[in-house]
Amino acid sequence: MSKKYASLLTLVISLTFVILLYPKLQHPDAFQAFVSQWGWIGIFVDLLIIMLFALFPVIPFVLIAGVNTLLYGWVGGFLLSLVGSLLGAAVGFWLARTLGQPWAQPKMGKLGKWGKLIEGNSFTIILISRLIPILPSAAVNYAAGLSLMTFPRFLLATFIGKIPMILWESWVGHDFWRLTDHPGRLLLALAIGVLVFGLTGLYWYLSMKRLNNPEPRSDINK
Repeated sequence: MSKKYASLLTLVISLTFVILLYPKLQHPDAFQAFVSQWGWIGIFVDLLIIMLFALFPVIPFVLIAGVNTLLYGWVGGFLLSLVGSLLGAAVGFWLARTLGQPWAQPKMGKLGKWGKLIEGNSFTIILISRLIPILPSAAVNYAAGLSLMTFPRFLLATFIGKIPMILWESWVGHDFWRLTDHPGRLLLALAIGVLVFGLTGLYWYLSMKRLNNPEPRSDINK
């Protein structure tokens, strides 16, 4: 019960901070001023903001990733976004596991093939889901926490999958906030995203379709 109380307290505090910080993230200049006022501690403030909004994604992550590249450069901004995103994923996984798994796990068997897929190929599912922009990252974190997937496997799959995604989001977010400077480059980034992540989404769809509609096996003994 102590873990549940700690999780509930974390959830409430996180939501409170998200509500308070939301106005600061409406424009990159306001975000930059808010983070910069803390000096070198601003890096940890930025990490906290990323982690909180990973739990409650009321603002598209691409916008935050773009601001980080403006604040800390391409390499520093990418690394900050990646670490903050991993921290947010870890906390989301922990919250779901401590609050929801005892209730959800006994019901996994009722999902049939979906339940077996989650338990049997969870690493692949998490990895691919990180490469599909339309899948909410927070939902993936919570779903993984409800399954029997181990935390190290979850974190490794998340780490591998988020590297290309955050690289792309940093690019798109940076050029979005500097649209007048790089209009053509933003269009190129969007086109690459549609191609690469669109193909990933298509692969996911076809895999799910084959799972739900397996081809009949021929009986060689007939």
